[in-house]
Amino acid sequence: MGVAEPKYGGTLKVALASEPGTLDMQLTTGVAASIPARHIFEGLFAFDENYTPKPMLLEDWELSADGKTVTFYLRKGVLFHNGKELKAEDVVASLERWGKYGLTSKALWSHVVELKAVDDYTVVMVLDQPFAPLETYLANIYGGPRIYPKEVAEAAGSEPISPENYIGTGPYKFAEWKAGDYIKLVRFEGYSAREDAASGYAGKRVAYFDELLFYFVPEDNARLVGIQAGTYDYAVNIPNDLYPNVEGDPNIVPIIVDHPPIYPMALCNTISGLTADVKIRQAILAALDMEPIMLAGYGDPTFWKLNGSYFAPGIRWYTTAGTEAYNQANPERAKELLKEAGYNGEPLRIIVAGDMTAQYNQALVVADQLKKAGFNVDLQVYDKATFFARRNDRKNPQWELAFSYYYTIPDPSLVLMLSPTYAGWWDTPQKRILVEVLNQITDFKVRYKVWEAIMELWYIEVPAIKFGDAFQLHLKRASLKGYGTEYINMGAAPYFWNSWKE
Repeated sequence: MGVAEPKYGGTLKVALASEPGTLDMQLTTGVAASIPARHIFEGLFAFDENYTPKPMLLEDWELSADGKTVTFYLRKGVLFHNGKELKAEDVVASLERWGKYGLTSKALWSHVVELKAVDDYTVVMVLDQPFAPLETYLANIYGGPRIYPKEVAEAAGSEPISPENYIGTGPYKFAEWKAGDYIKLVRFEGYSAREDAASGYAGKRVAYFDELLFYFVPEDNARLVGIQAGTYDYAVNIPNDLYPNVEGDPNIVPIIVDHPPIYPMALCNTISGLTADVKIRQAILAALDMEPIMLAGYGDPTFWKLNGSYFAPGIRWYTTAGTEAYNQANPERAKELLKEAGYNGEPLRIIVAGDMTAQYNQALVVADQLKKAGFNVDLQVYDKATFFARRNDRKNPQWELAFSYYYTIPDPSLVLMLSPTYAGWWDTPQKRILVEVLNQITDFKVRYKVWEAIMELWYIEVPAIKFGDAFQLHLKRASLKGYGTEYINMGAAPYFWNSWKE
């Protein structure tokens, strides 16, 4: 049998594990939001299958010899979903909004001296010093600089863009958000595709489906049963213990996302509450035995590995620096640190989303381990939307530990915990200096040494606690074909352009 020929038409039905809070990707790092949002919004760059940034909305770009002046040349004829042509003023307005309010903008934007539209298709950015991961920052979707129409970006300001203003340049356009049920996208007939070959999130994108429906299906078994019945064509985040239910089913293709994996972690609130004291954070780290924590979250060890490095083995940024403090499983040492900190039994508030099954299960084990180490644990369980709202509230943070998981990113400068605006709000002088150097140096070997120094500091200052590497299980119907369903090093964030059904 030959390779299946693409064909137009039909509806793709995807089962998400939760309902996003917003699709305004400048203001969210949520993976659930990114899956539909990738189809609507585009950036100046996109990552190819090797996580190398490639031009997306750009025809070309230039960097001056001193590395301080960047000139972006926009593709002509790119239309927004409202029929307006993308112009330089839209890019400037979008980048300026991201610079002020975006969750991952600070490291770059602190060096932007000037941003201006030279003509309708040319934007110039002037920096006060070279910024090595510039393209990576502009390609990143999580809290990253998606491009909106000027009027939308300016009107939104610091508030999330409302659904009626989800206007992008992507192959699908927003049609409907039925709260508690689904998000509906439809093919954008005016889409201007790139001509270069498809590769990961980069290159040519073709919208074969008439529409995409992203259903919110928080119950794990409902996603499983739904894809078995053909109700859904693709289902994300299936608990690993349900894997035997689909083994041998010719209609189901399991996708074990083991390279790159996800990184389950607990964020530490470094600015207020108990965990503002670094000794308390060190005590938490000392107490934890990671094996039962990973077992609780991900079951069969086929789906996880112990690893204290932020990056997994096999990724070029992997290092063992600092990791002697990982997996101490030493409650007695934790008690010593608590005594040094003058701990008097104050509640340690742990927050977790109950509909994030793996994280909830891990939180139960962590709570038990910390109780045995002498902590008075207050475990608070919320729905996902409430969890993120509470976690991200810097003005009045009501938590010490917040459970989540993170995806592999292409450059350590994009590690969310390095941003002082990201939940946990780690912002010590030594960290600032190291990140500044990391972002200036272009030589990989030197940057790697700086990243090792950051990892050493991470295990001293404990802004977050990584439990290990986890491999998610996604399921797709065998009838779903195309490049977007082939996991070529793109992690667990699927895309469905260049995909179709037989």
